[in-house]
Amino acid sequence: MNSDEKLRQQVIDELNWDLALKADQILVQVSDGIVTLSGNVTSHAERWHAEQAVAHVAGVVDLINRIDVVLPSSHVRTDSDLVAAVASALQGNTSLAEHRVNISVTDGWLVLSGEVDSEHQRQAAGYAVRYLPGIKGISNDIVVKTHASAQTIKTDIESAFRRRAIIDAHGIDVRVDGGDVTLSGVVGSLPERDMARLTASSTAGVQKVVDNLVVAPIAQQTNGPGGAA
Repeated sequence: MNSDEKLRQQVIDELNWDLALKADQILVQVSDGIVTLSGNVTSHAERWHAEQAVAHVAGVVDLINRIDVVLPSSHVRTDSDLVAAVASALQGNTSLAEHRVNISVTDGWLVLSGEVDSEHQRQAAGYAVRYLPGIKGISNDIVVKTHASAQTIKTDIESAFRRRAIIDAHGIDVRVDGGDVTLSGVVGSLPERDMARLTASSTAGVQKVVDNLVVAPIAQQTNGPGGAA
C-alpha cells in the first residue's frame, strides 16, 4: 500500500468514526497528499463535518471539497424563511448582540457580511447558523474591524493570558502584524494551548490567529535536555 492509499484509508476511517456523517455517501480520492471529497450529504453541517474530519488526519496536504448538499424534502425552506431563521439564531448569540450582521440567502446559500470586533465573534456567527436545517452552504464574509494598534492588541492579549490560571504567559511569545496574531513558544497541555488560542481570537481587533505553540508536559520541560534531573 503506497502513501496515498494509506492516507485514503485513514481519511475513510476518520469519516466512518464521526457519527455526524453518513460516510457511505462520500467518495474519497487522494493524489500526492491532496484529498478530494465528492458525493452527496443532506445538510451543510454534514458537509462541514466531513471537512473537519479530513483536517484531523495527519499527512493531508490540501482538501478539495466537491460534496453536494441535497436537502431532504422535509428540510427545504424558502430563502425568506431561512433569512428569518438565521436572524433569530444570530440575535440569540449574546456575543453578537451589539453588532450588525447582514444576511443574504440565494437558493439556500447563506452569505454573512458586516463587521465585528474579533475573530472569535466572526466564527461565532458561523457556528450559530451552521446547524440550521435548509442551508446548503455558508459564505462567512464578516470582517473584523481593527482600530487598535498592533502594540495595543499585543498588550491586551498578554494581559488576558496573565489573568487566566491555566495559561503560563511566560512561555508564550505574541507577535502582531496588523490584526494578525502569531503565538509561539511552549505550553504544558492541550487545554492550555486551546485556551491561549481562544483568548487571542477573542481579543478586540484580532483578525486571524496563527498557532505555532508546541505542547510539552511540565515534567518534560523540567527533565528534558538542559533541565533538572
